[in-house]
Amino acid sequence: MRAEFVQLGSVETLNNGAVSLDVALRVGRITSYQRSGEPNWLVIFDEVPKPGWNWNPWGGDRMWPTSQTLNYQIYRNNGFDPIIDGKPWELISKTATTLEMRSGISPELGLQVTHRIELVGKTTEVLHTYRVERVAESKFPIHVWTVTGVRAGDYMLMESDARVKHDGYKPYRTWSGADFTTPPNASLFPGTRILQVLPPKNDSMKVGTYGRWIALVSGRSAFWQSIPYFANELYLDACSLEAFMDAKTGTYELEALSPTWFLTKGETREWTVRWRLFDFPAEAKNPPAKAEFLHAQLEAGCAD
Repeated sequence: MRAEFVQLGSVETLNNGAVSLDVALRVGRITSYQRSGEPNWLVIFDEVPKPGWNWNPWGGDRMWPTSQTLNYQIYRNNGFDPIIDGKPWELISKTATTLEMRSGISPELGLQVTHRIELVGKTTEVLHTYRVERVAESKFPIHVWTVTGVRAGDYMLMESDARVKHDGYKPYRTWSGADFTTPPNASLFPGTRILQVLPPKNDSMKVGTYGRWIALVSGRSAFWQSIPYFANELYLDACSLEAFMDAKTGTYELEALSPTWFLTKGETREWTVRWRLFDFPAEAKNPPAKAEFLHAQLEAGCAD
């Protein structure tokens, strides 16, 4: 773990004996999540943003409040909110295992975000609670879109709601454009609603599903994220889970989304995201068995 970065600044560390987690307040991003003696599951790029690029290239875990399809209308470019994803977050409180921070106010969205991070007990679980508040009038809809830059792994797994179909009646949606250069290698395990997404060899791709959990599998372990999911609410990205992989740049992302909210001034919403690290039992020897094990954790409430 690094105590300080050039671009991202110094970090605040949480540790419960099971895992540690670092937060860079200068950019409002989580820069590490790992067990003692093991590699960091997150990837950080301590780089200067490119002039005119409208993106911050830092990786780690961050929150975006808008659907990318609306960013040209909102910000006049394809980047994300320059206050919420770019300016320092204020430290509200901190203990050995909890941290709460607050963003600045986005003038375009009239929005302020509070992010509370809690290491749960002596487990690897992390509970993220986001509170979004519309403090000034804005007509633009918002959501909580968490994007976690992770290290390369063997593959990603995602739940896919059978009730909602995507183009071509597939169990997932895809993206096109310069950032997505190859069709995804993705398929459901037979008899399940769990999608396996294999990394491209030299290109980039993205898939999205409606579901409650997504995971990166690496050897005998997995980094697992879960969210609430509401099938009858609006999701402007047409999914609640997204997996992005770019083999050329080494960019791999677990992404999770809340429903879309149209807030008036003074309205708030809360949203939770849960992280866990799991080691697979000996009997989970192949991808379908690993997927079944991870899905069972959701039904079991992730009890140790």
